[in-house]
Amino acid sequence: MYVSYDQSNDFVIANGIKFHYSLDGNPADPVLALVNMASANLTTWEPVMEGLLARFQILRFDIRGTGKSGWGGEDEFNFSQYADDLAAIMEALEIPKAFVLGVAYGARTAAQFSLRHEEKLTGLGLFDVALTPPVEQSGQRELAEDARQLLKDAGEPNVAIRKSWRFYEDREAAFKAHTAHQYEPDTSDMLGNLQVPTLVACGRQDMNLNEAQRIANAIPNAKFELMEMTGHGSPFFRPGLFVELVNGFSRELNI
Repeated sequence: MYVSYDQSNDFVIANGIKFHYSLDGNPADPVLALVNMASANLTTWEPVMEGLLARFQILRFDIRGTGKSGWGGEDEFNFSQYADDLAAIMEALEIPKAFVLGVAYGARTAAQFSLRHEEKLTGLGLFDVALTPPVEQSGQRELAEDARQLLKDAGEPNVAIRKSWRFYEDREAAFKAHTAHQYEPDTSDMLGNLQVPTLVACGRQDMNLNEAQRIANAIPNAKFELMEMTGHGSPFFRPGLFVELVNGFSRELNI
């Protein structure tokens, strides 16, 4: 169905860069493009793949400089470029439209994609999102521990984190790829003109919660979902709820 990091070796050339990607599922199903969290490669979606594949064909890719993807100049490590890369990957794979969803760092790219390539969207998903540069994250570990304790008390299964989800080929490039948030301005005010259906979701135990709510309020008719017992990196806390929210939103939109 989907393979490990070591076994995943599909590549496509887009914007002159060799990108590591995976396209899984039934070609007859609508496409869901997933944008990775920080310091993660495309295998990081394993906890939610089975549930999402029941409804979508899924496109995953490593942003430039991460995982097995190549990279270009140092000035190209930015969210606008990452969004343009996704658009070029979709064109190379002959995917005209997709429901684009990013989590945390990936949500920044998804937001830029909506501003630059709205015509390629069937829907937009922004999970654990903040767009201010940078966002205070020093308390995330403690909040994550709180969420996991709540999940344990509720008898919910624990998601075992795999080291392979963070594998990459070049340490320096991966570091540069994940510093874009330090330099790019807040683009949330620009989202007020979006017409695409948008789902914004964030965990109760996530320092980004207030920002996510603010962003949802800035987007016309966006749907906001609060994820209880969930920290930053929501698919690692409650993958079943993550799948339920994404699939439910797509059913509402008939995509």
